[in-house]
Amino acid sequence: MIDMTHPLDVINYLLPNMYNWMFNNRTSKLTRSSKIIRAIDAEPNLVNEIQSTQFIETWAKYDDIEIYTNMDLISDIFRNPLIQNNTIIKMFLSNIPLEKLTLHNLFSFFFEILFQPSLEVANALKPILQVIENGYTLTCIHLRMGQNPSNPLDIRFEIGDLAVGDITDFLNRTNLRKMRHTRLFVTSDSEKVLSKIVSQFSNQTITISGPILHIDRPAKLNDLGRGFLKVVIDFYALGECHTSILTQSGFSGLANRRRIEPYQNLFKYDVSNRRIERCHDIYEHGKPPKTVAGLVYCRVIFNCSSREM
Repeated sequence: MIDMTHPLDVINYLLPNMYNWMFNNRTSKLTRSSKIIRAIDAEPNLVNEIQSTQFIETWAKYDDIEIYTNMDLISDIFRNPLIQNNTIIKMFLSNIPLEKLTLHNLFSFFFEILFQPSLEVANALKPILQVIENGYTLTCIHLRMGQNPSNPLDIRFEIGDLAVGDITDFLNRTNLRKMRHTRLFVTSDSEKVLSKIVSQFSNQTITISGPILHIDRPAKLNDLGRGFLKVVIDFYALGECHTSILTQSGFSGLANRRRIEPYQNLFKYDVSNRRIERCHDIYEHGKPPKTVAGLVYCRVIFNCSSREM
């Protein structure tokens, strides 16, 4: 079951798809045994349990297991030698190489099984999907600049002010303005950055209106509904791109995994070094390391500080 109610109830925006995860509050807990796990950012005991115990068998005795976590434990589950005879684990291991059994690779599989957009989200996406159906190519940009306006604790990237010029220069070198059948979808955690790019490509730009919201720890409670709606729509839209230019961000990195070809025309803007890098599938050239962070396998194609291709 999924019972995400912070900052808002997830069922207002995402509905069950192939698996019904709706939480039934009417179920009496008086006669049901439960295990509650809270693991935010780090929890050594849980990691040890996942990595080196028969936790599936241990947890099976509970009627309900509640897990509150933001940790990635997928790789640890599949590498646990004590549970590899489990039917579901065995099914994955027999069809997918162990090194590919990561959250990064399995995210879109689990996401599509679990979720479908609510009617409000689907209706908001229709104009973007119609643009694609009409034969336009969609280039997407996500610029994570830091210091999200809804979260005063969010860090700010010092070189952020140069990002717009760097991205714009790169797009101009691809003659985007001359590509009549190209549309530009842009999203960012900075209104300033967003408006600058829109002004550069005013006739080609698509954006989702609404307040910018940091969904993990929003400090401002105003317009939460519209802000969360924008986040979900942005996430879905970033999965429909023909070309993606992303900054280092878990949000757009996972959204990109929903693309049919996640590495097709995938570019990363390196904020620290002001470089545009083209990324490829980590399994394309040789055997990858056991654990791989998203968007690691990228090579520089445009040095923004020197304007060299």
